[in-house]
Amino acid sequence: MAEDEQHLSFEENEELKRIRQRHADLKRQLGEYESRPFLTPQDDLEMKKIKKKKLACKDAIERILTRHRQLRRDGYEEIG
Repeated sequence: MAEDEQHLSFEENEELKRIRQRHADLKRQLGEYESRPFLTPQDDLEMKKIKKKKLACKDAIERILTRHRQLRRDGYEEIG
């Protein structure tokens, strides 16, 4: 666990775990498409959707960690 994550509230830690799991699932799905020798137009569209969802997860993770860093920098130990 990264140092920034050591002091997350229980709710934020659970949310972070859930989002990271979703990100990993999307990465796996994307890998399945990328391993195919040929993609149909529908496959290509689905890959684009997965990439957008994966990026949204990454952004959500960064928002949680940025908020936490800001609160710690401002002297707050508890998030909420």
